[in-house]
Order: sequence, then C-alpha cells, then structure tokens
Amino acid sequence: MTVSPISRDLQVSVIVAARDAGDDLAHVVRALERQTFRPSAFEVVIADDGSQDGSAGALGADGEWLRVLWAPPANPYAARNRGAASARGEVLAFLDADCHPEPDWLERGVAALANADLAAGSVLFTTPRRKSVWALVDTETFLDQERAVLAGSAVTANLLVRRALFEREGGFDGTLANGGDHEFVSRCVRSGARLVYAADAVVWHPTRSSARAFIGKLWTVNRRHGIRESRNGARPRGAGWRGWLPVVQTLRNRIGAARPLTLDPRRLEASGIPTSTWDHVRAIPVIYLLVPYVSAAAQLVGWWQGRRQRTSGSAGASVPAVAPPETE
Repeated sequence: MTVSPISRDLQVSVIVAARDAGDDLAHVVRALERQTFRPSAFEVVIADDGSQDGSAGALGADGEWLRVLWAPPANPYAARNRGAASARGEVLAFLDADCHPEPDWLERGVAALANADLAAGSVLFTTPRRKSVWALVDTETFLDQERAVLAGSAVTANLLVRRALFEREGGFDGTLANGGDHEFVSRCVRSGARLVYAADAVVWHPTRSSARAFIGKLWTVNRRHGIRESRNGARPRGAGWRGWLPVVQTLRNRIGAARPLTLDPRRLEASGIPTSTWDHVRAIPVIYLLVPYVSAAAQLVGWWQGRRQRTSGSAGASVPAVAPPETE
C-alpha cells in the first residue's frame, strides 16, 4: 500500500471512549487542552457508552472543539465506531479515558504517520509510591505497544489511524467486548497497511495496584478470549492440557520472546519504576503460577460459556480471530 503524504492543513479527531469514567474524563480533557498541536487543527470527541455517573455531561462540551456523543451501553469498540462516524478529522487518534497524554503526544503521533497508515504510541505506567507486586506485574503484562507492533497489532489506549484506512476496513468489530483493537489493527496490517511504533508519542496509564484489580482484569480478558475462540469453533490454550503446565509454558514463552525470566526491567525502567532483587523474587510466583492458572481457568470458563451459547443458538455470527490476550 502506498502511503500518502501528510497535509499541512491536516485535521485530527481525538476519540475517547468512556463509560462512567468519573474524574478521568476531566483529567484527559485538561491534558488535551495543553497539547502542543495546533489547537484549531484538532477536535475531541467523547464517545460515551451509556454512562450514568454524569461525568461526560459535566465537561461543558461546546459542540466545536469538544463534543460528547451519548448512546445506550454496548461496548467500547461500538462506541469508538460512533465517535469515528461523527469525527471531522482526516486522522483518528484513539485514547482511553484513563490515559494521560504528554503535551506533545498528538504532535509526535501525527508526525509518525508521515510514513505510515497507523501509529501506535507508547503506553507507560504510573504507580503508587509504595510499589505492590501487582503493580509491577501489571506493568510488564499489559499494554506493551512495542511488542504488539512487532506482532502486527496494537491497542487503542494510544493509536492513530488515517481515516481513509479506518473507513476502508469498516472500523472496529462492534460485536467484541474486548480485543477489538488487536483484531482491527491486525486486519489492517494483513491488508497491506503500514504500522509503526511511535515511542515518543507517550501516554501514561495507572497500574492496577491491588490483587483484586489485577486478577479481575486478567480474568475478564481471558474469559472473553475463551468465548471468542469457542464462537469460532476453536479451543483456547486454557482448554488444553498445556494450559495447565504453567511454569513450563511460561518459561518457554518468555525464552521464545527473548524476555527476562522474571520482571522485564526494560518495561519498568521506561516508566521510571526502579526494581530491587526482592521485587523480582516476589514476582516469580505471580508470573509463573497465578497469571497462567487464572488465565487458563478463565479461558476454560469462557470456552464453556461460548459452547453453551452456540448450542442454544444465541452466539450469533462468528467473529474474526484476534491475537491472544496480553498475558503469558
């Protein structure tokens, strides 16, 4: 695919999907007000997915620079599609409500599109002063854009897409509750679109610093992955015997991906998170036992749920295959 040049008069639409985002929405809008990108050259579209907390209504949207589109709850990918359909820009910049962009985020992200169709920016992490093991493992488990781009994928926490490509590919699969960003980007890459990693287009994401938050995220992502695989007539890794050999499988995965055997210092140092020997030691049982066992169990539950849906005829059409969840 031939990449067209970036116009000097380029217009950009920043699309933020949100549901009951609370103070996060106000924070992200303030960060967008401080962008170094020409203020007259971009708009912000809040794609509200059925919020009931009043957070979107409190933003004081002016209908020009900032707009709020409310609709009954569906899922974040359906909400992003609504935002894109209403957007005025030639470039669609997707940002999560709980991400805080650096002032030059948009400027650097758009610059990365000069020789690309999609640009995946860096997602770094903020963590409490007292680091929990959950925050450390969360940082190295989720939202590694550099690794995702190498695999031909990316997440919408920080993603810029040329509008023409988005429309040609039909946008996100609005039937997916999660993984729709990986599916969309992988589909674009397979069609010949050029994806680049924009390391200097940075947003910050809070870590999940408690066991409940981290395990809850892990369970949800993997259960939904199991449902998708079942709907497509496939078996997730957790439904097979290899999913229950966590130490062996995790060790093989990390060696195969040229990753450290304990915490990944590259990921942690990028976010300014120092680690000690004790941090690496206490993370070992989480990485090699808890993460794979929870992931396998959640995939198995999701797989059975998907089978029941198929048997009852409530599953609907099959969905395109997506990348495995962002875990070992």
